[in-house]
Amino acid sequence: MAGPDTHDLDSAAGATYFVVGRGTEGGPSSYHLSITGVTVGTSDPHWGTPGRIVADSGYTLGTIQVDLGKRGTWALGATDGAALKPGETTYVDAVIDQSAKYAKDHGLRFTGDTAQLRKDLLSHGNGKDGRSTLSFIDTDTRDGINAWAGSEEGQKWIHKNIDYPQIRNATQSAMATVDRLGKNIPEDRRLETIAILAKTENQIPSQVAKFEKVLKDGGDYDDVLAKAEQIKRTYPYYDGPKAAEIAERYKDAYKDPTKAAVLDRAHDKVGSPDFNPKQSANDADIKDALKAIGQGGRSHDHHGSTLRQGAHGASVTAIQEKLIKLGYTDGHDRPLTPDAQFGPGTKAAVEKFQHDHGMKEDGIVGPKTLEALNKAAQPAAPARTSPGHPSLTDAASPGHAMYNQALQGVRALDAQHGRTPDHLTDNFAGSLAVAARAQGLTRIDHVVMGDDRARAYAVQGELNSPFKRVADVDVRQAVTTPLDQSSATFHAANRSEEQERQPVLSQQPQQQHPAPPLQH
Repeated sequence: MAGPDTHDLDSAAGATYFVVGRGTEGGPSSYHLSITGVTVGTSDPHWGTPGRIVADSGYTLGTIQVDLGKRGTWALGATDGAALKPGETTYVDAVIDQSAKYAKDHGLRFTGDTAQLRKDLLSHGNGKDGRSTLSFIDTDTRDGINAWAGSEEGQKWIHKNIDYPQIRNATQSAMATVDRLGKNIPEDRRLETIAILAKTENQIPSQVAKFEKVLKDGGDYDDVLAKAEQIKRTYPYYDGPKAAEIAERYKDAYKDPTKAAVLDRAHDKVGSPDFNPKQSANDADIKDALKAIGQGGRSHDHHGSTLRQGAHGASVTAIQEKLIKLGYTDGHDRPLTPDAQFGPGTKAAVEKFQHDHGMKEDGIVGPKTLEALNKAAQPAAPARTSPGHPSLTDAASPGHAMYNQALQGVRALDAQHGRTPDHLTDNFAGSLAVAARAQGLTRIDHVVMGDDRARAYAVQGELNSPFKRVADVDVRQAVTTPLDQSSATFHAANRSEEQERQPVLSQQPQQQHPAPPLQH
């Protein structure tokens, strides 16, 4: 049977390192102190802006992206919060000790208040919806940590003490769960199941119990995958289904005996305490293992080239962020995650964009698709204001009040999803105002998303009232319709209504003119 030996911990952990660690986690920011929503690759364009942080995220580090805000006080290398044993240290204390020593040895600036640094590194969240707020560390100390993490010394330490121990522990736990409860998991689906469980334990440990229940109830692999997809609908950033997809692709590489031998050697190498990530880009076995998870070819970014499924890097992230801003989703209408990996979900979103713009639906981002995508995602020009066409943002517009009501509702949705309001927010609100007017609403009290997030609703009245009035819009069309266009549509509808009333109004003075006095 093709595939790594999923009954052997060393073999299974090696496969999990590539499938889960390299396939779904750190990417270019593995050896960079990162914050989801703030960090892009190895730069931090949104440093100091808590509102850009995604949900409850904290500082992360390593290929497996350990979240110091959530696991910083756990024992180094652990995947659970068990009490420290004698001689053990925590993730956060070990990172501070190693990076501070490196900074001192290399003459780098680094805070002397390690107690405050520890407190800051354990913080997390964007401060929205009752969440705590992450404390940004000073940039000198941040740069000192990154200098250590990116060095050969730092990368070797991180792999040996953070990445591989976590991978091994998560794999061992997943294997034990399948061995104990997975009586209906076939041999040819063990790798995918282990990948889902290991990914879940690493990313959302609270959800592992749901898979245990599925297996206890006699569930098979299809049931496990269905549960992973259900969890992703609740937590869009969850990558359990992606881990399963990569595991299946990785397993297929084993059908070639020569490739199978190469992958087994790669597993042995990453499991070695002497493994040097800094030099792995030149290792033929490691490169072949990366090809097996769709990261073949150049290990750096795909600048200036055609992007297709299997590509990765900052250029892919940029494409994903544009698609997200424009409201495009994957093949199951789920939100995309800007993870720098061009997978099936990104391909499906590109195909939808191409369909809407009359282009060949091949899911490949070539020059024409890229040009159209850049144009569509550009901020609209400032809305024009003229006597005949006031913008909805102008207090003189008859739709100004309704637009502001819609805008407040859309901004609330942005906050719920950790999104910073931008010109697409304005477009969305303008489209809702136009739809609400067309459906006879006189105000907008609520803005809500449909369950599939494909449509949004403007509601007048209480949400549970049988007398509420509702107008709906297609989300994708709403965010891509320029505010100026919605302003013109609203104004035209208002002018048309006034013209329809005009004949009636012009007759009213004649009807009300007093009769001439009687002559005597």
